Amino acid sequence: MSDLATGVDILVVDDNPNQLATLHAILAELGANVVCVRSGRDALRCLLKRDFAAILLDVNMPIMDGFETARFIRQRPRSEHTPIIFVTAYGDEIHEARGYSLGAVDYITTPVIPEVLRAKIAVFIELFRTSTKVRRQADSLRRRAEQLRALTDASIAIHQRSSMDELVPIVAERARAIVGARFAAVRLRLDHRPYAAEASVTGSAPSAMPSAFADTMARAAASGAPVHAAAAKTAERAPAAVAETAERVQAAGVQNDGATPTIDQQDDSGGANGGCLAVPLTARDGRNIGVVLVAGKVDGTFDGEDTAILLQLGQMASIAAENTLYGEEREANRLKDEFLATVSHELRTPLTAMLSWIRLLQDGLLDDRERGRGLEVIERNARAQSRLIDDLLDTSRIVTGKLQIAREPVAVEPVVSDAVESLRPAAAAKGIDVRIAVDNCGTVVGEAKRLQQVLWNLLSNAVKFTPRGGRVDVVARRDGDELELRVSDTGPGISPAFLPHVFDRFRQADTSTTRAHGGLGLGLAIVRHLVELHGGTVRAESDGDQRGATFIVRLPLAPAPRVESASVIVGADGVGPNGVGADDGRAAIVLDGLRVLVVEDDGDGREAIAMLLTTAGADVIAVESAQAALAAMSDGVPHVLVSDIGLPLEDGYVLIQKVRQLDAAHGGAVPAIALTAYTRPQDRARALAAGYQAHVCKPVDPLELLSALAVHIPRSINVASSAGGR
Repeated sequence: MSDLATGVDILVVDDNPNQLATLHAILAELGANVVCVRSGRDALRCLLKRDFAAILLDVNMPIMDGFETARFIRQRPRSEHTPIIFVTAYGDEIHEARGYSLGAVDYITTPVIPEVLRAKIAVFIELFRTSTKVRRQADSLRRRAEQLRALTDASIAIHQRSSMDELVPIVAERARAIVGARFAAVRLRLDHRPYAAEASVTGSAPSAMPSAFADTMARAAASGAPVHAAAAKTAERAPAAVAETAERVQAAGVQNDGATPTIDQQDDSGGANGGCLAVPLTARDGRNIGVVLVAGKVDGTFDGEDTAILLQLGQMASIAAENTLYGEEREANRLKDEFLATVSHELRTPLTAMLSWIRLLQDGLLDDRERGRGLEVIERNARAQSRLIDDLLDTSRIVTGKLQIAREPVAVEPVVSDAVESLRPAAAAKGIDVRIAVDNCGTVVGEAKRLQQVLWNLLSNAVKFTPRGGRVDVVARRDGDELELRVSDTGPGISPAFLPHVFDRFRQADTSTTRAHGGLGLGLAIVRHLVELHGGTVRAESDGDQRGATFIVRLPLAPAPRVESASVIVGADGVGPNGVGADDGRAAIVLDGLRVLVVEDDGDGREAIAMLLTTAGADVIAVESAQAALAAMSDGVPHVLVSDIGLPLEDGYVLIQKVRQLDAAHGGAVPAIALTAYTRPQDRARALAAGYQAHVCKPVDPLELLSALAVHIPRSINVASSAGGR
């Protein structure tokens, strides 16, 4: 019991010293801190300084008796629910009734029975500790919810700015406010143009950047990772060193002289007492373009949650800065605005439930069942927000090309079963019947976590759109040397007009304020990207409105171990249709017997590509124009067409259009790879929409081109035995 009561205060109020000593001796065995005072006024003074688990209050006291003292205690919000036990030598029904009317929890007469009194107080000690713990948890959740809400508001405010001069100060002020810092600074450089801004809780920034702050910003910029410098009692460096470091930081902090961070503990304007935290700003191509620094946390010190929030703000700021500086097409801007509105809605909706329950928990009026329900609601909505933020971060990694996967054998059955089981509670809540059929599917090469994310996103989408009492089917089966995953539902289906855009980022069939289903429109875009990273394909099928939808994922299976084949065909992701990995560069890609038509107007490039493919065993015909390519195809249909996009007279888009107009016997169905220096996402999308099966960027990575050829040949062709066609 003493451990239970450690750090808990009990207040005893009695004008009789002997009675005070007796009660103190009885309660001291509980291990609590027993505070004894001899008047009502002294009791009220104590309540101004601390909170008590319980109050033992004498009824008969001079000047201010126990009843009047209790009335004042109940008028104070922090103590209006503190348990009060009246202690008196005179027990009559009138006094008891008056005591209970003032909110007393008990009314006992002296002499007290020590064991009984200790048992009653022990209950209130336990209740006090439980309430304190719940209150602290609620405070922590409230702070987190406030940060997420502030991050949402900051995202909207940042993306509403039309110029860099407006954007950078907003980033500094929102960074300071979100993490509760006294000072914030932003240094950013784009297209050799520097931008800088500071924000302070006092409204005025320090006249010179403290060297500790400048050094921390330089280290974050150089490392590309967050840097946290704790407060130190060292003096400021020499003015020349300060100027040198500040100059480096204003140039986006791309260099680091290794100087030790120092912080002047007396510099209140910079808020050095709480240390400082800096995170890098990173462009879409991975370049460092600046740093955000916050210093001097008002309450406590910077922690991991502050770092995570600041990193998210930094990502938003980086994207906004590039968009603001370079501009975007009208349609992209429209989609962005719709997306931000959706983000705001999807983050604010769970925040409403969280903040409402937090307020109820703080009031302390809920019983145990209601408190449990409140914490359950808060946890569920916090997890929902976490998933939304994970989708945002994954999308950011996809846009910047930083999303990568591991390469290892992955058993299919556990991935499918784990994903299905994680969604069963949500399906059960809607009365949806989830049926699963998995045969002996073998293994694929990739990352189990990301494959489970693919299936989870598809299942979550199906459960979300399937009406109550509907059905979702999950089928995994082997189809030759491929794995086929099917997720079907009995939901509203997909309209023919929207079906081609179902995997586009930020696209949703219904973006109105009256839409029935939430979400950011990112899940299916992430699915497509992850499937493609695994060397597979994904497509959606639907017979139309109210006819349900089916999503089909096809992935290359890993082969059973064998040594008989001399040819290894490797896909663009390092995994071939037979599942053989070549990430370590030890596997040779053999294209014996594969007929390849190469179309490239640059003579040197055409010669190099032809030599590369010939060395791999392919039979190559290389031409310089679309007209020459069509003439070559009339002489003999190749297995694969590799064409540049930027060609004279007729470009690669015109060429593939003419090829696709041919019948299959004359090459109309030949697999085609676009080989081009046009590398934007919209260029890739245009090439695939035009009729190419793959998009390989220049300068060409030989392994990537050979892998793409191996993956996109028709499966009916046995490359290893086609040498006779050369």
